Amino acid sequence: MDFSKYPLQKVLHILAAVIPGFVALWIHDVAAPGSFGWLWSSNLLGYRTKLSVALLAMLLVGTTINTLVNMVLGAVGGVLGGANGRHAAPDTAPWRDLTWRGALSKVLLDAAPANTAFWFARLAELKKEQVNLLTSEPQKTLALAKLESERLQNLREDMEWERWYRHYHFVLLNPSESDIVFYVQRGLQFNLETASLYALVSLLFVPGIRHWWLVAPATFWAFGLITYEIYGVHKALNMWSTLDRQITYLTERACGSSKTGADAQR
Repeated sequence: MDFSKYPLQKVLHILAAVIPGFVALWIHDVAAPGSFGWLWSSNLLGYRTKLSVALLAMLLVGTTINTLVNMVLGAVGGVLGGANGRHAAPDTAPWRDLTWRGALSKVLLDAAPANTAFWFARLAELKKEQVNLLTSEPQKTLALAKLESERLQNLREDMEWERWYRHYHFVLLNPSESDIVFYVQRGLQFNLETASLYALVSLLFVPGIRHWWLVAPATFWAFGLITYEIYGVHKALNMWSTLDRQITYLTERACGSSKTGADAQR
């Protein structure tokens, strides 16, 4: 495997899994003393081999713990996101902001959706009431069919704007891969948090680790994990949180594309 293809910050994120792995194996050793004595007392293995086996075990156990925590967090986030997505689009939505639509249109150019005003429920009702005033039944039927077609087309266009808005919403919520400091810091932080969460759960089953010097930092990091995830879910569900950033981001992209096109014509 060519590890040179993977960004350094992501490799460090994976290797940091030895932290929860070490904690899990240490707790197991406290619960069952001498569980790993065979490894250290073996005369068939050198100290480098023993150390390699121990590090590999920590990495595997830690990665498993991280995966389980990520699965639980992902399930919770999926439930909350699904519950939020079942609600009808509000009358006031950020993807109907004219400044944002203008900025996106400069990026998409001909691929941009039609910039039509959204038909609010009251407006659709007024249009329908106006059609119902027609006395000719055939004309009324045709007019209602045309009105429904226009309403569906308006809804499709609004949903297309919403799709682009959600796309850039999550683009801006996720940091750039070039942000090495963030990935390294977050990698270490997440592994400390999962290790602490594992330690707190183990307190219920392993009395030998019930010490203040373990409980205090474990509680701190576990609380940090919960707070960070709640804040992340809140930002993801709050569509308005990235409106200004999206306008700035799209404007910069449009200016960059225009400059590149102008340079190519020279």
